[in-house]
Amino acid sequence: MYPDFFVTINEVLEKIGLSTYSLFIAIGVILMLVYTVNILERKNNYSRERTNKILLLLIISLGVSYLAAWFFDSLFHYFESGIFEGGMTFISGMLSGVGTFVLLTSIFNHEERGNILNILNLIIPGVIIAHAFGRIGCFSVGCCYGKETESFLGVVFPQGTVPYYDGILHPIHPTQLYEAFFLLALFMGIKRIPWVRDRQFPVYLITYGMFRTILELFFRGDNRGELLNLPPSLILSIFLIILGTFFIIREYLLKGRKNESLL
Repeated sequence: MYPDFFVTINEVLEKIGLSTYSLFIAIGVILMLVYTVNILERKNNYSRERTNKILLLLIISLGVSYLAAWFFDSLFHYFESGIFEGGMTFISGMLSGVGTFVLLTSIFNHEERGNILNILNLIIPGVIIAHAFGRIGCFSVGCCYGKETESFLGVVFPQGTVPYYDGILHPIHPTQLYEAFFLLALFMGIKRIPWVRDRQFPVYLITYGMFRTILELFFRGDNRGELLNLPPSLILSIFLIILGTFFIIREYLLKGRKNESLL
């Protein structure tokens, strides 16, 4: 059942140029930054100065991530329709943000050059929390919706939401909530499983990539353009799996070389 109060709240927020989508994203980003400060300073004894340097570069990277998410979604729509407009593509934004953070850290934060992967391991749970809230925001306005379903999980989105304006008046999969619940479970899992704690970033890439691949193949129903005749997020999801696997294999290869050098 879709909570109709979301429509009412959106009608109020639209008067000041906002929506519940932007509100949930803002909440998620704030929680991510709070989490980052806590995990760096309280759990890992980073100094305030050291944390502030990381936060500054992280905030800049978030800005790049937002612009990239919009740009690539618009680009994918342009390939299909010839019109350069669209919404947001999370994976392309996330990868752009991570790449920007790595680049900025390498150039402007020399002390952390050899510690970048460890920093990503520490802060990725905060990104997961922000993403989960973002998906709740998607549900509140109806974007990123799923295919038609007769399942009891199906949701009919009312007037004032994206599916309604797309002419979809029947029950569809609430893929936004599927993803939000998965991300919350992933957040708890990567922090509690011992082997994963030191590999949170690559494990996130692999598990989220696998989940998103399933979501794209069987549940998502909205049109987000095409790349090589496939949904762009499907291709990017496969890339996430490959990238995460690369980091884990690389870790074991480096450990093997280190052990050999000690013999």
